[in-house]
Amino acid sequence: MSDAKENTPAVNGDKKIIVIGIGGNGARILRSFRHLPGSAVYDTAAIDTDREALGLSEAENTIQAESDWTIKSGLGCGGDIMKGERAIARERARITQLVTGYDYIIVTGGLGGGTATGGIRTIASVAKGLAVPTLFLLTTPFSFESYTKRKNAEDCIDELLPITEALIPLPNDLLFSTLPPDSPADEAFAKASAEMAATVFGAAEILRSRKLIGSDFAEFSAILQKRKTSCAIGIGRAGSDDGLDRCSLALERMLESPFLGGSARLESSNAVILTITGGPDLQIDEMKRAIESASAILPQGVNLMTGTSINQDYTALVQLSAIAVRYDQPPETMLPPQHGKDDSLWSQAATAAPQKKPQHLDMIQDTFKLETISKGIFSKCTAVKYRDEDLDIPTFQRRGITIDKGSTGK
Repeated sequence: MSDAKENTPAVNGDKKIIVIGIGGNGARILRSFRHLPGSAVYDTAAIDTDREALGLSEAENTIQAESDWTIKSGLGCGGDIMKGERAIARERARITQLVTGYDYIIVTGGLGGGTATGGIRTIASVAKGLAVPTLFLLTTPFSFESYTKRKNAEDCIDELLPITEALIPLPNDLLFSTLPPDSPADEAFAKASAEMAATVFGAAEILRSRKLIGSDFAEFSAILQKRKTSCAIGIGRAGSDDGLDRCSLALERMLESPFLGGSARLESSNAVILTITGGPDLQIDEMKRAIESASAILPQGVNLMTGTSINQDYTALVQLSAIAVRYDQPPETMLPPQHGKDDSLWSQAATAAPQKKPQHLDMIQDTFKLETISKGIFSKCTAVKYRDEDLDIPTFQRRGITIDKGSTGK
């Protein structure tokens, strides 16, 4: 059994940040994270039911979650979510002690298995109870994995949303989208962990940047909590050896990040959080050009947050990190001013007949917008059927349901 070390947070200016990896995937990400330049300013911790995975994580702090089946064997929970939940819940006191005293927490891992999917709610609950701002960066299963694993991941995300301030699910398929199909499996998974570790580091630098301090995290989490259809992260790094304009090259590499999806993702975003990480040699002119170049790609009226972070290990290096958010409906703060008028159906009726008493207003019944939604990366998966009905097809479409709008309907 491996205990968490005494909590001695690393001092990052005036902010103390810990990165926690949960489960086997989280341990692998932490191992890659520890080898990144600049990662020494962050504390790390690994939480797992598998003793061997914890030993490979290279984390400063480790917690081996134990329950009846792990006390003697030290093995994991075998994909059983109930076992994972029970084991991590028993370590609530040690997890509380581990994260107490930090300004921010970043949690990473892979959903769909047993330990992370079952135990991550305990970490979220602890962080919420301590009122520590926490960012969750979690991968979701591949499209070719079992329906059960994908459903477990989806259910976990649904349960996390109400109790988390900032949650970003990242599909595993995107990690391998840039790799040749003939890549060896070991090499592919190592590159995937390295890419995810770079994403975690980029998100950590966003929190550590000079702009996002104190109450500004509220703005950061507000952007991620708004109703959205997608959220993507891009990381790009360049050094002085790559050329004179290292910021432009870093921007190009950021646009090529598998989790971002190119400049088209930025062009269709409603909100973008952008930060620049550099060493003591980072010049104000470089910062200005980098922000201007990134801003030129963004659509007009986008909600842009920018920040800078100085890291001693980034001498002669520069990194651009961006979180791009796209909403299914633009937030009210991004809509043009309406000069104090309310454009709801109720106000339209009242404006059309201002002299009438309320009881004589013509009421208009609104309806749900029933639209067919693409299955996306799951379009080639085996259909999920129950009593010969394809459950992936919306009920209203599968059963030919129409909406009766009443006497005023068309």
